[in-house]
Amino acid sequence: MDSQYLELFKQLIRLKTTHDVENRPEHDRCRDLLKKEAEKRGLKTKIISSDLYPSLLAGLDVETLNPPLMLSCHLDVVQAREEQFEPQIQGNKLIGRGASDMKFAVPVFFNVWERLEAGREKILLVFTFDEEIGGNKGIRYLLDEVGLRPAVSFIPDGGDNFQIEAEEKGVFLFRVKTSGKSAHGSRPWLGENAIDKMLAIYSDLRKEFPYVHSPEQWTQTLNLGKITAGEAANKVPDACEASFDLRFVEGRGAEEIKDLVQKNVADRGEFEPYVVGDNFYLDMELWCSRLFQEVAERYLSHPMPIYRSEGASDARFFTKYNIPVIISKPVCAGHHSDHEWIDLESVTTYTNILFDFAKQVINRNE
Repeated sequence: MDSQYLELFKQLIRLKTTHDVENRPEHDRCRDLLKKEAEKRGLKTKIISSDLYPSLLAGLDVETLNPPLMLSCHLDVVQAREEQFEPQIQGNKLIGRGASDMKFAVPVFFNVWERLEAGREKILLVFTFDEEIGGNKGIRYLLDEVGLRPAVSFIPDGGDNFQIEAEEKGVFLFRVKTSGKSAHGSRPWLGENAIDKMLAIYSDLRKEFPYVHSPEQWTQTLNLGKITAGEAANKVPDACEASFDLRFVEGRGAEEIKDLVQKNVADRGEFEPYVVGDNFYLDMELWCSRLFQEVAERYLSHPMPIYRSEGASDARFFTKYNIPVIISKPVCAGHHSDHEWIDLESVTTYTNILFDFAKQVINRNE
């Protein structure tokens, strides 16, 4: 990676763009940095606001709703220790929060745009700030409310180690609240235990969505990730709240999953979905899928593996509009962990692949 792009990468890592309230100003500083870097390179910019999460668009035509190619990434990150926001170089690796997920994409996008000698007006760069909390105010808003409709989108948020992601599970995050009646723990018959109600609901949900013990079982998964209830062992709890993460595969849509969960909760508690997204699926026979594989394999000198992900990305919002999304990453690991890293040498190869791909997409649309 050239020194100018590496320095920009490091600057981005140092910005604590988590969703902690005290770090809200960091989002603004990040957006301002991106705007400055884009305009320095001759791109026009436009900020589209949705509540607290404005997105930044950059290109020669930021008013278009139908760019032939859209390059998109999110700049928000998950929480980390203080030292993870100081990038470290160890050999070919850059280590830090957001290294692989996914601040590396910014210097890659700018590099690709600068190297193009013609057709720059056909590319739109999109930077969002809410993917880690659902993506509803970023990509989803741009698609559903603004009407953005790229012919092809590229999102480097999966397909680690030069794979191409062909499928993602749908995501359905929801909360359940149960109510009871408090009483002394020694006289439980005088109360109504809200935790018992929650456990009964969870038991029924678990029958509907059994435990999965291997990645080879490509099916629905359910995780009870958080439960809040009770004040003391000797008091019957009168309230309980639980948060669930349900992932589903092709063949079951979000509405069907919602109805199924609602049926299980029934009148035993309050049910609130808060992150919902359908499956993502990329047809590997599409011209853009084949083209990306062909370009990548020329650089890699081996077949590009096809990958399917249990996780979800902003790609899911493109599904209902039948917009193909290419998802792939350089060599990297440790997303959301204490040791998040990316291989800088592989980023150079990755940049060359994306440049050749973008050039051919542009030529195809002349």
